[in-house]
Amino acid sequence: MTELIIKLKQFGFSQNEAKSYISLLQKSPMTGYEISQRSGVPRSAIYEILKKLELRGVLSSDGDKPLNYMPVHPNELFLKLTSQFEHNLNELKSSVSEFDFRSHNEKYFNIKGYQALIDQARTMINNAKKSIYCSCWNREFEYLKPQLENVDKKGVDIVLFSFTKINTKIRNLISYNVNEDRLRNIWHRQLMVIVDKKVVLLGGAEQSHSNKSIFTDNPAILNIALNYLILDLTLISDRKKLNLDELISNMIIGNSTKLEDLL
Repeated sequence: MTELIIKLKQFGFSQNEAKSYISLLQKSPMTGYEISQRSGVPRSAIYEILKKLELRGVLSSDGDKPLNYMPVHPNELFLKLTSQFEHNLNELKSSVSEFDFRSHNEKYFNIKGYQALIDQARTMINNAKKSIYCSCWNREFEYLKPQLENVDKKGVDIVLFSFTKINTKIRNLISYNVNEDRLRNIWHRQLMVIVDKKVVLLGGAEQSHSNKSIFTDNPAILNIALNYLILDLTLISDRKKLNLDELISNMIIGNSTKLEDLL
């Protein structure tokens, strides 16, 4: 239940509102008193909470006093939340468009916190058009797995490198298959995502509010990150006798492919 409460709070529910709604999903109809007893929400607060939820269309009431409350079906709730989000987003776009906002040509954002890191990675993956090059540990991959496997089905070229064991049907998975628990004793978690050879997200991947990462389209940083990943792929190809020449060649940006002619 704790995880579901957290998810509902992300959509604007208070702690007690989430508890009340979940209690009704478990059993309904119920009176306010029964909901209070089942959910742990104080009786002094329950009726005001139920009134707010009813006004938002999250539940309905029936009968005379005492009223019996029933929740909307979860699928109906999903539709309401989606409509509300889209409406609020359109209102925000309209309001922001009134400003004459001129950003710098170069994108560069410092990202603080683990959840903000994961959210940024998901956004980048969902908006990928041609390619995604990713270096991550299994824990971070599991958070990004739905998005990665979805764009993989759409034909986006994905190269996934990891030191840890990862379970996925993504074709270009290259991994050392090291036990994650053993690796974390000697290595710091990191995440790197390069999308369409245009933007990169990289930094630590510690589950804390102080975790730091960056998102940028700075060409120098992008090339350094990409070359770092190519080096990891070159090393694993040597150690495991893998033929990754074509894969690596496709990852290289611009005239870098001609460097070999000069060496």
